[in-house]
Amino acid sequence: MVSIGQYIKTDILQSRLSNNSVLIIYDGEGRYHQLAKEMANENCNVIDVTEGSLATRLHAINILSNLKSSKQLLVYVPKTAPIEDEDKQKDPFALYAAAGSVFPDPERSGDKYVDICLKAKPDQSTAIRELFEKNNNPSFEVINAIGGGVNWPTLQAALNTEGAANLLFKFMTANKAVQNKLAAETSWYNEVQSLFSSTLGLSLRTKQSNWTAIADELWRFVLFSEFAFDLNEPIPSSLSDVPVAKTSAQPIVEELGDSLRKHTDYQSLYIERATEIEQELNLNSVCANITKLGHRDTFPFEEKCYLKQAITALLNDEGHITRQIVAEHSNSVWSSNSDSQLNWELVKSSQRLLETCEDLARELPNFIKKQSDLVEFYQSSLRRADQFHREFEQAVNDCPESDNLMPGVVDLVRKNYRKLVESVQLPFTHFVNESGWPPAEVLANTQLFDSKVAPLLKSGTNRIAYLMIDALRYELGYELNKQIKEDVDSQLSVAFSTLPSITPVGMASLLPGAHTNLSVSLDDGKTKALYNGKPVGSVEQRMGVFRTLYGDRFSEMPLKDFIKLPKTKPVASTTDLLVLRSTEIDSFFENHPEDAPAMMQRELKQIRQAVNKLQEQGFQKVFVVTDHGFHMNNAQEAGDKVLSPDSNWKIEHQRILLGSGNIDDHHYCLSSDKLGINSDIKMFAGPRSLAPYRKGMLYYHGGLSLQECLVPVIEITLKPNAVRAGQTASVILDYKKGATRITTRFAVIELKLESLSADLFGDSDDLEATEVLIEAHTGTGKNLKVVGEARPGEHVNAATGTVTLEPNKTIKVTLKMDPEFEGKFKVKAIDPVTSTTLGDALELETDYAV
Repeated sequence: MVSIGQYIKTDILQSRLSNNSVLIIYDGEGRYHQLAKEMANENCNVIDVTEGSLATRLHAINILSNLKSSKQLLVYVPKTAPIEDEDKQKDPFALYAAAGSVFPDPERSGDKYVDICLKAKPDQSTAIRELFEKNNNPSFEVINAIGGGVNWPTLQAALNTEGAANLLFKFMTANKAVQNKLAAETSWYNEVQSLFSSTLGLSLRTKQSNWTAIADELWRFVLFSEFAFDLNEPIPSSLSDVPVAKTSAQPIVEELGDSLRKHTDYQSLYIERATEIEQELNLNSVCANITKLGHRDTFPFEEKCYLKQAITALLNDEGHITRQIVAEHSNSVWSSNSDSQLNWELVKSSQRLLETCEDLARELPNFIKKQSDLVEFYQSSLRRADQFHREFEQAVNDCPESDNLMPGVVDLVRKNYRKLVESVQLPFTHFVNESGWPPAEVLANTQLFDSKVAPLLKSGTNRIAYLMIDALRYELGYELNKQIKEDVDSQLSVAFSTLPSITPVGMASLLPGAHTNLSVSLDDGKTKALYNGKPVGSVEQRMGVFRTLYGDRFSEMPLKDFIKLPKTKPVASTTDLLVLRSTEIDSFFENHPEDAPAMMQRELKQIRQAVNKLQEQGFQKVFVVTDHGFHMNNAQEAGDKVLSPDSNWKIEHQRILLGSGNIDDHHYCLSSDKLGINSDIKMFAGPRSLAPYRKGMLYYHGGLSLQECLVPVIEITLKPNAVRAGQTASVILDYKKGATRITTRFAVIELKLESLSADLFGDSDDLEATEVLIEAHTGTGKNLKVVGEARPGEHVNAATGTVTLEPNKTIKVTLKMDPEFEGKFKVKAIDPVTSTTLGDALELETDYAV
């Protein structure tokens, strides 16, 4: 066993010299004098201030000034290290502390003599603490003598380990083979009594001498002791007779608890044991009124208490407390419970949106004096509020206990978001009311094709894909572009949609020549988009415009059909303009709003897959464009709607008035000559606020707002004959340490990224962070169906559904299953671009309680 002196020289002094080259030892008690002198060698100069004064200091300064690489300087000063700044300024040796490091460092945890002894001899922590209670400066000889005769040979042989802490851990986690070894022996029983007594102060109550009974008592003793040590108030009287470890054993108790929770091989065992003990002691009820728990995650009921504390702090505007609680407890051993992950994610998304709204509200007054400033501020910063609001609403939708768990918080978050967006909306509509639509400094959708696409087609050498995506609002486009940029050269810009911001008009505005040929008209009370006087409200009519202009050079199909095209049937080589279209986002929001967030993820995934496929088929450019954005109105309040000034107006999509009639101060109003589009409609008007004309609408577009009308334009340049690197990584998937049945529709899956080359060469240093999709599939080939996807959360991008894995780091994500599906399925880690599977699929089966 290494002596305390050797431990200090090797693990502390030499380690700090290796890191900093210069070390000063302040030693008012003379404890480390001899050790300092023993550090002298050909590479380390030791200056002992005890042996001189001015001359010694001058010698030390000379060595420091000429210190060469790989050489070291240790200065020993026989006095206590200065703590206050004034004392440091007076200290003639402060120079060496600034140039290197200090020992013992008053500001460094673990540099106290007792802490050093505990680190050097962790197995004897209880005896060491008892010794220091009697003598605060024991000699090295006394420390070395501790534990000299302790020996548990039978236990050491059966558990294949040494040291008290290791023996306790191995005993608590003994597998069947170890249990059988112990069952064949009898001498270990006396040893285990000695071990428990000397290290923990535990005297066994059970009269049985088998491993099961003793392990049950040890587990209960260790976990309850940890809970009691951590508690910042008296233990409830009904628990006063439950045995607790002696105070000096607290470090080893906490070490055991930490090790059991952090060791992935034993987390399931820990959860099972802790849950059983909590139920045996009825802790959930007995401790219901406890408010000062501490910081450890011993029992499951504590996690719920921490969650409530985080929520209370959020309501009390104590964000720093919420942040601390989330950091300490949201990824605890209990996060393997799917409900736990959902609850914590709702807290995190609530705080994220609240704080973002507060920050943006403070900055907003600097950007509302000019329309151009407000638009730029939305692109750079305000979009984050819409993004986090979308993620927050998804977290609310996914958390079944949101109303009971967070009373008041959901309403508070929505109220703050509403307040921010309305404070943006009012100046925005004021600017438009004054200067017309669209703002001059930003490209209009009607100009988009002619300015960006048509010039490239004139040369006849470019193959271009034009992706017309319905309802891809700006913040989604921003997230999509971030993902695409990882694969190809991609640029994001913005455009303004055409009013009214509805699909027939918006899609028509993306046609060639729309700026001069498109008009909007009211026909028998219906809003119609016309191209050279002919209707273009349907897909067939709009595609007909492309076909008339480009003939055989043009081809079109739905985005989802293009993704499914086999490699043997590529797009015709004569196609120079390929239009891919999709209405999935808008359709799902209008018909199935609860499923829309998941649909958005699939849509963005399909766009990335399409870009990859287009590159393989020799296209040079891709443009991702959209007709309009949308606003999520979950933050509406009772009676939240605006009234039409009179009945003469035609109300379109509950967000805009067309025609003519009376107007009031709550509305903006634009004449047809201020619309940037040809129209026989006399006036366009709408609410200055974000309110619709009908109560209860959670999703809408059609009107005038940055959310509805500022849209992304993504321009992608593809590389000819690009070759994507081969698969170098594999993703290891696991569910509850090998379990094969899921009992909840929110199943927590563990993921770990490993290098494929590591098995061959033992080296995975070249492995980089990898982006994957986590999906549950049933069926194969044409019958393959996605029945589960990664739920947005800490590790899952809420817009794209992708997970970024760091090499050799295990994370947990929640798999959200299709509520209509039951049966066998496979969980796969999928490359979001190529759709290839990374690693082996995880085969599972549903086993839901009826």
